[in-house]
Amino acid sequence: MAAAAGVMALALAGCGGKSGDAGAGQAVSLGQQTSAAAAVQKSPWPVWSGLDFPYNEPPLAAPPAVVFGVSQLTQSASQTVFSGTHSLPAGSVQNYRIGVFLHNDVFYFQSDAVASIGADGSFSVTLPRAVGSADRAVIILYPSSFNPLSSSNCSASGSYCNGQTTSTTKLTLPVDPAALTAYTAAYFPAAASSANTQIAGLQSLMNTPLITGGPYGDGRLVRSFRDMDSAFLYDQALAVIAFSQAGNRADAEAILNAMAKLQGPSGAWVFAYMTDGTDANAGVDMRIAGANAWFAMALNAYQKAFASTKYLTMSTRLHDYLLGELMPITINNTAQRGLRFAPTNYVAGRAGIYALEHQLDAYAAMHQYYALNGGSQYLTASTDLQRMSESLWNGTRFLAGYDANTNSLNSGERYLDNYSWSVLALGNTGSKRQKFSGALTGLCDYFNAAGKLDYPSRKVSGVVGFYDVIYNNVPSSSPFVWSEGSLGAVMAMRQGAPTMTCGGNLPGDILESMNYMVDKLRGMPYATQNTNPDFTSTGSVAGTAWLYFANQNKNPYAHY
Repeated sequence: MAAAAGVMALALAGCGGKSGDAGAGQAVSLGQQTSAAAAVQKSPWPVWSGLDFPYNEPPLAAPPAVVFGVSQLTQSASQTVFSGTHSLPAGSVQNYRIGVFLHNDVFYFQSDAVASIGADGSFSVTLPRAVGSADRAVIILYPSSFNPLSSSNCSASGSYCNGQTTSTTKLTLPVDPAALTAYTAAYFPAAASSANTQIAGLQSLMNTPLITGGPYGDGRLVRSFRDMDSAFLYDQALAVIAFSQAGNRADAEAILNAMAKLQGPSGAWVFAYMTDGTDANAGVDMRIAGANAWFAMALNAYQKAFASTKYLTMSTRLHDYLLGELMPITINNTAQRGLRFAPTNYVAGRAGIYALEHQLDAYAAMHQYYALNGGSQYLTASTDLQRMSESLWNGTRFLAGYDANTNSLNSGERYLDNYSWSVLALGNTGSKRQKFSGALTGLCDYFNAAGKLDYPSRKVSGVVGFYDVIYNNVPSSSPFVWSEGSLGAVMAMRQGAPTMTCGGNLPGDILESMNYMVDKLRGMPYATQNTNPDFTSTGSVAGTAWLYFANQNKNPYAHY
């Protein structure tokens, strides 16, 4: 990536250059929704306040005690300048310092940065160079007595800090926020060329290292979350599907080229990588079935979109691996053939779990592959996976899965995706006329009308959507809005129950509400404010790709 191009994209986003995306249409939408909401007493719609630039995080429970944010970022070949505002008392600015960390693999402290803090509430930081390969900068405001490299995760001699994911913000940062007065982040996204907001958002997340030496040439992985260096297999699949559906062959091939280099001897991939292609869980065999089935769907999506067999050898190896993971089991005294969670017990008993979601994913993959390439073994597998999935229907809803270790069905964990993905994959009606769409009313059990994003420079409240899981029929005491799952739910409602409402909101209403969440770098935050460590509020591939699917009405599970 050219760093200057990435900075230019950020500067344009901050200066009103994002016409045509969610941010541009909100003034009209808010006016329209005021009367509509009053008429039918729908859930409150999002309200924006404060400056909208830069893309400052973290999500906080309350506004920070000291406001500190970049309002302008400029770069040339010889320098990079961050300018912004602060709310320190005028008489105390001499007691504080500003530091800059640049990140690509670790956070490097920029000791030659020249910073000034004005008594008028302004500040500037100048680096005597362009940012090079950095993907983001973290700018910290701290008491003059504090040493930014004093933390245990830092090397004073090397002038760098390993990133730590904080429990309060769930962001990867060089310094614990508790030691700072304030901080903010500026991002250097990859250049985006697509006119579609979500595709551009996915493109911007490809500010990742070049992966060379693969059988199809060089490539890149897509960053799963804006502020992290993780590249989950599932997210690579989602991005390839979205790029393929959008006709964006170059970016789809970039990911496929990188993944070809990483394909294992078995034909499968591990659950997660770092953006440089290293195994994120080195030493642990995490070939998780569902994620691999999604990547099989991605290879199928590419083949169909571009009528190309370029990656067919890679695809066949993966589908054949999945065939080998189908195991004979018995559920309710009926013989089935199901896809096991993983081939090893990397967690005790995991190889004996048969998750509904994984059956649905592999069913779609096998059906699509057969339609494209033939092969009776793939058609047989798709039929078996359909039967296996339907065996988990209890007459009113789908159960989460089957545990062969205990010979028991999982009825206590109710996952949101079990409602939505089952309809998207299997259709509204089953092979024996089961009314799968009738279960969609259960989605309202997860409905939340108070989703909130709260950044130092940007606030959105009243986002409506759904959270992730209900255990033992006890609703969550701290619900939030999970973008990926909510968008899948919207698509299932539109397909199977288009007139159904949750809290007075039709599926189109929920989708419109969620479009307000799109950030200034065109990404969809993974979730609104929450206390679950697995649900960050940063821009994400999963949220962005599923928003593309929902906005374009393109079902990734669709038969060919």
